[in-house]
Amino acid sequence: MSKLIELYEATAKQPLATAHSLPFGVYNDAEVAQLEAQNIFHQDWVFVCATGQLAQPGAYFALRLAGEAIALVHGKDGHIRAMSNNCSHRGTPLLDEGYGHIEKNIVCPYHAWTFSDAGELKGVPFNAQKCVNKQQHELPKYALQEWMGLLLINLADQPSDLLASFDKINPYLKHFDMQRFKQAYGGAIEHWNSNWKLAVENGIESYHLFMVHRNTLEITTPSKKAYYVAGHADWTITGGAMEGMEQGTLSKWFTGARSEALNHYLLVFLPPGFIGILTYESFDWISVMPDGPEHCTVYVGGMAETAPGAGDKQANEFAAQFLQEDKDICERVQKGMGSRHHQGGKLLDMERIVIDFHQYLAKHLFKSPTCAFREADAADMFKH
Repeated sequence: MSKLIELYEATAKQPLATAHSLPFGVYNDAEVAQLEAQNIFHQDWVFVCATGQLAQPGAYFALRLAGEAIALVHGKDGHIRAMSNNCSHRGTPLLDEGYGHIEKNIVCPYHAWTFSDAGELKGVPFNAQKCVNKQQHELPKYALQEWMGLLLINLADQPSDLLASFDKINPYLKHFDMQRFKQAYGGAIEHWNSNWKLAVENGIESYHLFMVHRNTLEITTPSKKAYYVAGHADWTITGGAMEGMEQGTLSKWFTGARSEALNHYLLVFLPPGFIGILTYESFDWISVMPDGPEHCTVYVGGMAETAPGAGDKQANEFAAQFLQEDKDICERVQKGMGSRHHQGGKLLDMERIVIDFHQYLAKHLFKSPTCAFREADAADMFKH
């Protein structure tokens, strides 16, 4: 084990009292990126998209998950499957990345091997001698689970029990009546010059809002009104009071609902990379995935009771502005990660969710023990 990875392990498992930022080298090191791909993204549950984004038979979403080409496909039989998006002949990616629709079959653009929407090999050109065993060339399938309308996949041979952990989140969400959110929508797919962990850390903590988002998020969800709700290494919920908003204004991202709990937002963090903002009007998210040591892909989406209006110019501009602010600061921080003369400083209580994330990393990368589940007093407002 390299000295950097030893330092990574030691820092990631620190409790709040002694917790520091991770060593800078783990944000740009190829060996670290490979370790994370193997032990996290190829072994744990990873959010991909919402069920509602694949509502119709033939709908698909294709992506690269830490180097692995994956496709979620809504088959004609009504089932959504997670499968390899590499042709079983020569490995060519089959479906274009992003959202799309399969009219009839999946046809490889290289040699026209043809697969059903369930991944079965149906046809091989110039195979008169029938030397290709079609059953042996079906596309590999992966474990797929749904929670609260979200679809998560696991590439491991023996996946862990997703719902055993995530169902413990449900009591904190009951006031938001999420079963109403039938309309799912996708947004931008962005490529940031930032390590995936930097983008996640930025997305989950509210400490930076007053500075980075002083003219956007700080106005409606100020740093000083943010608080910890509950969590540990497996998931974390934080919250905050919303202020200075009219009913319906910027409703795509935040709401002005007026009951006590519903005047607050919840940030639901499902590591490794799902960051959701829940209000009474919507559940919007970004999802972060690695793209090498110093780059990441950021997916934007959400779901609500009704589909967002294309003419809601103010909401769209607001969302685009603070997302650009996040991108700019993450890319700026990434430039500092090459320093050999500085290492991470002390983390504050406001960054407790970042410490939960670090403990997640320690648990999955190094099998380190983690701190116990913690529930703050703020949890009572949401559970009762």
